[in-house]
Amino acid sequence: MKHKNISIGIILGMAVLFSACSRFTEVDLPEDQITRDMVFKDEALAQAAMAGIYRSLEESGFLSGSSGGAQSYVSCYTDELSSYAPAGSDTSQFYTLTHNALTQTVGNLWTVTYKQVYYINSVIEGLEHSPNISASVKARLSGEALFLRAILHLYLTNTYGGVPYIKVTDYEINSHVSRESQAAVYAKVREDLLQAVEELPNALPKGSRVRPTKMAAYALLARLAYYQKDWNAALEYSSLVLSRSDYAPETDLDKTFLMSSSSAIWQLMPYDSTYPTNEGNFFILQTAPPARVALSPVFVNGFESGDQRRTQWVGEVQDSQNTTYYYPFKYKQSSITSSSAEYSVILRVEELCLIRSEAYTRKNELNMGLSDLNKIRGRAGLPVLSNLGQAELLAAIVRERKYELFTEFGHRLYDLSHFGVLDQTMQAQKPSWKSYYQFLPIPEQELLRNPNLKPQNDGY
Repeated sequence: MKHKNISIGIILGMAVLFSACSRFTEVDLPEDQITRDMVFKDEALAQAAMAGIYRSLEESGFLSGSSGGAQSYVSCYTDELSSYAPAGSDTSQFYTLTHNALTQTVGNLWTVTYKQVYYINSVIEGLEHSPNISASVKARLSGEALFLRAILHLYLTNTYGGVPYIKVTDYEINSHVSRESQAAVYAKVREDLLQAVEELPNALPKGSRVRPTKMAAYALLARLAYYQKDWNAALEYSSLVLSRSDYAPETDLDKTFLMSSSSAIWQLMPYDSTYPTNEGNFFILQTAPPARVALSPVFVNGFESGDQRRTQWVGEVQDSQNTTYYYPFKYKQSSITSSSAEYSVILRVEELCLIRSEAYTRKNELNMGLSDLNKIRGRAGLPVLSNLGQAELLAAIVRERKYELFTEFGHRLYDLSHFGVLDQTMQAQKPSWKSYYQFLPIPEQELLRNPNLKPQNDGY
């Protein structure tokens, strides 16, 4: 966000740098920087710019399963992962709750995400001013960009509280922005998603869901409604996806995170067609004790008896002292192969079943709520629940979300906050937990650069 007449060469450089982008579009890019106006006179280069954004999302920030992605930090922050890294490392700072406004990762996550938002806005502005791109390509790329802008701001506000919602590339504007309330950010997320729905294609066949569609926008609208506790909207948007036969929970747990998964709504491809996902590379333990992270033994011991997710989604390794360590094993590939069979799943159908289950339950339609919950339990080999009151059913949903969505992009933190049990849950695991830890601090360097971002979050 450095100059209002910014070149989009950075985005194109990303598209060149990451060879996997050629699977989105086969384009040879010039070595020199190309201005935004020139890029968007050519459809192929505009598509390459968007491909560069997807590669950035896969590499770092809220949607990355890499060692530098938020997924590992937030899971260490809650009760899912334990950190075995040195005390000053990123994961250990979150695990031990020693983070503050000067913590490098707190600042990096903010900076990386707003840089990605800037790239996205560059694409949106370039498309708006381009006379030479076909209407169909312009609509699709614009819809994708709006969707990406929405999901990143949704993660930002759930993690930092009130944040700026950035819609332009103009430096003069962006350098003086103020934070908006979480409710205001939610409203703008919804606005972007509703516009994206108008422009995105309806659906994609399984195995090719690497770009957002209307189904992905509906899924994110359902998640937004879940956070807002707008149960009518949660029912509406989740049902738009769940009513389709081509988007359905995988009955085989081991197929859930394959590129061909029927439950995948939106996925990110690995760096290269022969590479594993970042999640597989990061989480799977080859030796023990772990050098970075492992599943918390308390978390692992909490699985219900007979839950097949315990045997199929949790791996084990022992050290020389026969101490057992556990790791997330949702993704099975951890090394280069002739052809990767797994993609990183960002949105999936099972989450929508749980959202709709809660929506029905909150509306006191308990049999419908039970039906959706039992779809998730049944595929995990668990017995059907019946004759539950509203409070009991809500407690069952909290538990099911814990063991269905573990170590997936911060669900646990945001869910505990949503259900109002964050403090009591975390204080039982980490006595030093404070209520204000619900949100991370605004990075100190950002407050110094732009005093309009003040005040700092409470407690920091």
